[in-house]
Amino acid sequence: MTDPTMTDLIGLANRFGADPEYTRAGGGNCSVKLDGVLYIKPSGVAMATLTADDLVPLRLDVLLAALDGDDPVDADPVQVAAERATVGRPSRRPSVEILFHALIPDRFVLHSHPPLVNMITCNQAGAELTEHLFGDEAIFVPYTTPGVTLARAIRAAREQYKARTGQPAPGITLLGNHGLIVSGDTVEQVASRSVAVMATIAEALGTAPEAAALLSAPVAADCPDQGLVAVVAPTLRGLLAVDGRLPIVVHDGSDFVRAGTVSPGGQALMTAGPTIPDQIVYAGSLPLVITPGADPAAAAADALVAYRADHGHDPVVVVVPGVAVFGVGPTWGAASGALSSFTDALRVGLGADRLGQFRPLPESDFRFIEHWEAEAYRKQVALGAQSGRLDGKVVVVTGAAQGFGLGIASSLLGEGAHLVVADLNYDLASQEAARLSATFGTGRAVAVAVDVSDEQSQRDAIAQVVARFGGVDVFVSNAGVLRAGSVYDQPVAEFDLVTAVNYRGYFLGVRAVAPIMARQHQAAPTAWFDIVEVNSKSGLTGSKRNFAYAGSKFGGIGLTQSFALELVADGIKVNAVCPGNYLDGPLWTDPDHGLFVQYLSQGKVPGATTVDDVRAYYEAQVPMGRGCRPADLARAVVYLIEQQYETGQALPVTGGQTMLN
Repeated sequence: MTDPTMTDLIGLANRFGADPEYTRAGGGNCSVKLDGVLYIKPSGVAMATLTADDLVPLRLDVLLAALDGDDPVDADPVQVAAERATVGRPSRRPSVEILFHALIPDRFVLHSHPPLVNMITCNQAGAELTEHLFGDEAIFVPYTTPGVTLARAIRAAREQYKARTGQPAPGITLLGNHGLIVSGDTVEQVASRSVAVMATIAEALGTAPEAAALLSAPVAADCPDQGLVAVVAPTLRGLLAVDGRLPIVVHDGSDFVRAGTVSPGGQALMTAGPTIPDQIVYAGSLPLVITPGADPAAAAADALVAYRADHGHDPVVVVVPGVAVFGVGPTWGAASGALSSFTDALRVGLGADRLGQFRPLPESDFRFIEHWEAEAYRKQVALGAQSGRLDGKVVVVTGAAQGFGLGIASSLLGEGAHLVVADLNYDLASQEAARLSATFGTGRAVAVAVDVSDEQSQRDAIAQVVARFGGVDVFVSNAGVLRAGSVYDQPVAEFDLVTAVNYRGYFLGVRAVAPIMARQHQAAPTAWFDIVEVNSKSGLTGSKRNFAYAGSKFGGIGLTQSFALELVADGIKVNAVCPGNYLDGPLWTDPDHGLFVQYLSQGKVPGATTVDDVRAYYEAQVPMGRGCRPADLARAVVYLIEQQYETGQALPVTGGQTMLN
C-alpha cells in the first residue's frame, strides 16, 4: 500500500505540474523525505503525470555528505552522488537538483519555474525586489552553476538568514535566473505559499493593460501574414532537415508575440541571452532572427548560415520580429514545447523590464548549460524515442474520417507520422482526430475541413496544415464517391459528382500541396516528398454499370503519370495504389447507399436476390478469397513512400484479382 505522504506528494506534483503558470515542457521537480530517504521525481518525467512508481529513492545521509565532498571525480558530482545514494536497484535517473532537495529540512519540496516569479529572478534588481515584496518570508539566491555549486549557495543563503534573524530559513526561495523553491511540512503549506508568491508578484505588476498581458500565458494565434508563413515554415523545414527527415515547425503570430519581439526586453532576449536553464534545454539559448525582406526564403537561408557559423548548431526557435515566432522540433510536442518556452521567456523579459531591468544569463553561464551532460540527458529523455518508418512526417489524408481513409490514417500514425484528417464531414473528422491523438499522442492528429471538389477549400486546408505543422511530406488523395448506374439512365448529376470528387478533386489537391513540397525540396534538395492517389482496380479494368467511377479512376492514372513527369524536378514522387474491393467498409455496407445495395438494385450481379448474394459473388472474384482491407492498402502506401526509385506507378492491391499487364 502506498504511504499517504507519498500520495500527498503525487497530488501536489500533478496539480502544479499541470498548471502552465508553474511548469512548462515537463520542467520542475518535487520530493518528499521519509525515514531517511529522499523520494524525488526522475529527470525527463513531467510532474503532471508523475506517479509514485516513478519516484527515485535516495539515501539522505549520502546526499548530504556529497555537499562537502571534495573527492576528484571524472563524472558529474551530482550523478556520482545519485549512484552512491540509490536505494535498491537503480531505476530512472533522478533530478539534476537532488542536493538542494536533500539539504532543505522540510518534508515536501516543490521546485518550479513560474514566469511571474522569473520576472523577479531574471532581474538586475532581483535581490532588492525579493526583499521589497516578501521581506523575511523569502530568500534570494543569485544565479550560480546548477548542481553542487547551486546547492552550496542555497545552503549558505539559508545559514546567513538564520544568523541574521535568529530564525530558521523560510519555505520560499527565489533562485536567480532559475525559478522558485517552496517547501513545507505539509502539502497544504507548500500549495498556499506557492499561490501567495504568485499573487504578490501579480499585484506588483499592476492593473494597467500592458501588465494584464503578462499575468497569464499568451494564447497562440496564427500569423495574420499567412503568405509569409507559407514561405518561411516550409523553408525552415527544408533548411533544418536532418538525414532527410524534416522537422515539425509551429508558429505563434499573436498580438503579444508581434509586439514583444520588437520591444527592448524582447530584443535583449533575442541577442543577449536566455532567461533560465529550462529555456536553454527546450528552446535553445538564442533564437535565429530573420529579417524577411523581399525574399523571405533567401533571408532565412542566409540567416541560418550566419547562425551556424556563430553558434555551431541549429536553432530551435526562429523569430521574425514583429511578425511571428517559430518553434522547431522532431515532433509536434517538441516544437510546441520550444515555442511555448520561448514565449514564456518573452513574457519574463517584458515583465522584468516592467518591474526593473531584464537580466539575461551571461554567455559563460548559458554555454555551460548547453554542454552540461545532465541537462543534455534531460532534454533527450523529454524528447522521447521515435520508432517508425514515417517518424516526423506530416501526412494529409483526404476523406479520412471513415473507411479506407481512416484505416490508412491509423496505420500511418502507427508508423510515427503526424496526421491530418481532411474530410468534408468535419465533425466526424474531429472526433476521429481526437480519438487518434488520445491513442498516439497529443498533437499527433488534427482535423481540417475540405471539399475536395472546390479549389479554394483545398488551398485553405493546406494552409491550415502549414500553419499547424509547417509543411507537408505526404499527400494521400483518398476522398472519393461512387454512383453505379447504366449508361442509358444514370443521371448526369451523378456523373458530374463522381467526376468532381474523384478526378477534379485529385487535381485540385495536387495543385494546392505541390508548391509547399517544392519549397521544402528547394531548401532540402536531397529530400523527397510523396503524393499518393488512392485509385481502384476499376482504374485498371473497366467496370460494368459503373462507368462514371471507372472513368474517373482511369483518368486518375493519367493524372498520376503526368504529375509524376512534371513534379519529379521538384522532388515529388507521384504514385497510385489500386485497391480491390473493401467489402467490409461503409462504401459497400451502408444499408441505404452502399454498393451492395446499389449493385443489387442495378442488377449488376446476375441472379442475385440478396445483399449476401452480391457479397459472395465479389469474394469469389478474388484469388485470395477476401476483400481488400485498410492494413493492406496502408502497407502499399508506406512501400511507395519508402521506395526511392518509383514514380508514376499504379500499384494493384487486389489479392490477385487485377494484375498489371
